[in-house]
Amino acid sequence: MEVHLITDGVPVQPNMVYVIPPNKDMTILNGVLHLKDLPHPRGFNLPIDSFFKSLAQDQGTDAVGIILSGTGSDGWLGVRQIKGELGMVMVQDEDSAKFAGMPGNAIATGFVDYVLPVDKMPDALVKYSRHAFVKLRNRITKDEKQIQTSLQKFACFSRPIPVMIFLFTRKNHYPAGGTADACAPDR
Repeated sequence: MEVHLITDGVPVQPNMVYVIPPNKDMTILNGVLHLKDLPHPRGFNLPIDSFFKSLAQDQGTDAVGIILSGTGSDGWLGVRQIKGELGMVMVQDEDSAKFAGMPGNAIATGFVDYVLPVDKMPDALVKYSRHAFVKLRNRITKDEKQIQTSLQKFACFSRPIPVMIFLFTRKNHYPAGGTADACAPDR
């Protein structure tokens, strides 16, 4: 997969790894990534919660959030947002996480669909996407607007499965070896 440092206004593409620049907050609107300065550059920020909230609003039932190893509680509010829109949430199991704070807080919400070691996540994501296709096909109604929307979503599922991994960094450096240390490959 290609790795890209996000710039404002980048449309999301399948099978890409997106790295958020330091001191930035990221949102998604209509499938386009947007950056803004953190509200408190040296203070308490929740960039994953912010992104997951926008992801839930933008993608609705198609939103998929993945929480990996990390300290603190960032992500748990976003997990609730994604599940509120009937999206899917996957979390790295605490035993395999180098830092279990973020996975543990996400699991504690009770709104997590999968708790897995990282090496099991890709297969579960593929199986989920195939199951989601079946759910989507059964939702088509006679309402013309809803049919159009459903067909657009159907077209998305007939393409290769989009995989998007977002890496959040708080310092002006990136992990050695590209993404492995920060993301532990799970979008």
